[in-house]
Amino acid sequence: MKTHWNSGMDYGFSAIRTIMWIVGVWPLQQNDLVCTFRWIFIVIAESLTVTSLLIDFFKNCGDIQDNLEFSLIVETCFHSWINVVLARIYMKRIAVNVSSAIDDWSLSNEKQSYPIMMKYARLGRIITAYQLMIGLISGLLYFTSIIIGNKQQVVIIGNDTATLWIFVFPSSCLFKGISYSTYKALFVMQILLAFIIYTAECANDSFFFALTMHLCGQLELLRIRFVEVGRKIAERNHYRNLLGPWIRRHYKLIILARNIEDSFNLNLLVRLSVTTMFIAISGMRTIVSIKHQNYTDLMKNIMFVQFFIVQSFLFTHAGDALRSQSELIVSAIYDSTWHKFSSTAMKDLILIMLRTRIPLQLSAGKFFYITRSTMTDIFKTALTYISFLQAMTE
Repeated sequence: MKTHWNSGMDYGFSAIRTIMWIVGVWPLQQNDLVCTFRWIFIVIAESLTVTSLLIDFFKNCGDIQDNLEFSLIVETCFHSWINVVLARIYMKRIAVNVSSAIDDWSLSNEKQSYPIMMKYARLGRIITAYQLMIGLISGLLYFTSIIIGNKQQVVIIGNDTATLWIFVFPSSCLFKGISYSTYKALFVMQILLAFIIYTAECANDSFFFALTMHLCGQLELLRIRFVEVGRKIAERNHYRNLLGPWIRRHYKLIILARNIEDSFNLNLLVRLSVTTMFIAISGMRTIVSIKHQNYTDLMKNIMFVQFFIVQSFLFTHAGDALRSQSELIVSAIYDSTWHKFSSTAMKDLILIMLRTRIPLQLSAGKFFYITRSTMTDIFKTALTYISFLQAMTE
């Protein structure tokens, strides 16, 4: 694989490469043994964490203070595990997209192409910084609340007396009755594990968005090329020499879009399904908090709703932008002076338009396509759940 990066590629993907390297899923290191061992260690650690959380939930040993917060922790750990597993499974396919992006930036010396590519790279960089910042702030607040409010708890379980500690991940069932020195060691280990989970979460979402935005930039450049070629065809007879390279380029972009679709569609299905569910639960808890004038829970639930709305917007915006840019190619060809072309050239353009009539789209598990209208569908479904839950409680 190609590893030569210029300043543009470094601007768009340097931060993503670093965080994906930490969890061992950077596509260009698929044959690196050290990277593979690091990935195996992380998968085992996250698997054990999810297992311990489920044990603590079903046995209910007393460390679960808020079922919604606990559910968010379980979802985050489980989704992080899915991220690193699926990223490794589709690493070879998605490496094609990364290598293509490196080639695109190495050829972006033209005055026209560089600003367009930089525009989409800047958007991906902003989203990456936002993901890292929000995750870091949330983690610091969570750790601070645990450290400040942490104290030794002695509870009676059955006929036995046990000492419970507040862990980063609820683990009272597995580590009840431990000494303070053991607790400190486990607490530090869980903080390191939380950092890995946070990194895996940010890496997958940021990488998906940056790759999709780069592809949108290439589609916009292709649309401009088709407009330029359309003008030149009207002046020359050797249109195949002008049109051929961009037809092949369009075919390559279709392959790259399929790679993104196949690599992330299952992940998107899990994320959007969980988002809908948590928006509904948080919305219902917001109504209950208002009724009971519990303003602490009210602010907490509002933050949960805002976080998941932003997450869903990130995915739906990427899917909608990809669809829009692919559809604009048809308009660019149609708006050209095609009526001045030869009959053979017009036939070739008609075939191109027929192919581009099927827009490039991203789906959630092959069940439905992701566009901006998906946001409204999520809200409608969440409101339906809220109405159902409110009717059940009343």
